[in-house]
Amino acid sequence: MIPNRIGRRRVVATGLALALVATAVGVPRVPAAQAAPPGATTQAAASQVVGFTVGQDGRFYLASATGISPFGSTVVAPPGADVSAVRQPDGNAAVFTVGTQGGLVAAVTSSATSNITVYRDGAGSLATPGTRLTAFTAPDGYVYVFFVGVDGAVYGTSYNRTVRPGTGPQRISATGVAPPGAVLAGSWQSSGPGVFFVGSDGGLRHLSRTGGTWQTSSVGPSGVAAAGSGVAALTSGGVQAYYAGLDGRLWQVTPSGGGLPDPWNRVAVSGTGVVPVGARLAVTRPASGPTGVFFADAAGAVRIVTNLTGGWQDSVTTGPGVAKPGGPISVLTSEDYFFAGWCGNDLWWWLFWWWRRPPPPPPPPPLLGDTLSIPLGYPIQYGANVSLTLYR
Repeated sequence: MIPNRIGRRRVVATGLALALVATAVGVPRVPAAQAAPPGATTQAAASQVVGFTVGQDGRFYLASATGISPFGSTVVAPPGADVSAVRQPDGNAAVFTVGTQGGLVAAVTSSATSNITVYRDGAGSLATPGTRLTAFTAPDGYVYVFFVGVDGAVYGTSYNRTVRPGTGPQRISATGVAPPGAVLAGSWQSSGPGVFFVGSDGGLRHLSRTGGTWQTSSVGPSGVAAAGSGVAALTSGGVQAYYAGLDGRLWQVTPSGGGLPDPWNRVAVSGTGVVPVGARLAVTRPASGPTGVFFADAAGAVRIVTNLTGGWQDSVTTGPGVAKPGGPISVLTSEDYFFAGWCGNDLWWWLFWWWRRPPPPPPPPPLLGDTLSIPLGYPIQYGANVSLTLYR
């Protein structure tokens, strides 16, 4: 079900009382607006925050703050498959995975009908079925998708405003630069797309396109992170990326003032032992707002490292045990809110945090934001890969 977007509003538990109503093909209707907290102003809902995952039956599922429903009926990928969702320039959603055939699969909504169309784009046997991938809509209006193949090379493809079958993913790096299944994070520099990953040597790498040619550059030394482990990047507002070091610190990398690919500036933005080694990371930043890097810590609590107050600060957003330690999490910003989604023990969790509220000083930090848990009710596993996006 696709809920009203929440701008300057607090999500309340009464949202669970809304009935889950979907069309025959799984595109949900929009429920009534939810209540606003005292002093907040309810704003018009132009887009909806939704999440996607692949169930243990190999089908896509859609989650919102009011429920979960199948997203189409096609078996697309193996259980535990990664998923990456984007909002296309026309407002429709496109959801990507690496399917059972080892090639790219996309499920796309239609603005003209309520149908969901599933595409297989390009060759199969490129990657391990269900492998990790990243997709994002760039400022140039293109949708970009990247993943690492079985040969350790990065593969990529793009779509001009509308996702539809084309030539499919092509190899854009040398083989062996990353372990198969490596986490990728899409990025955007001033003139083109790129992708970050932790290479086979445990060093952060950046793949970018200049003049039609793809080039892989080193971003810092080797041996600083687990090969292929979690990395996150902003897809607008400059090239910045984050990774979890072997020392358990969260590291930020950004160009230090020179041209790409070098030089780069690397700085720790958290203390030692804060981030589980190899943890999945997610980052978002609203326009004229703070950067927030989210992850699930060793106790299964969702944490945020943010520069809201100027310097970087680590804060707890939930209690322990709600997420798989170091597991997948997805975030985005819409108006004044950070939104986060993840799969816990038999529950889909949503976190809503009004980022204009300053984080509390540690220790001991009170929890930030409001959480809403929804029983899965479908074959979706604990710690499943998830992806959030705006729809319409």
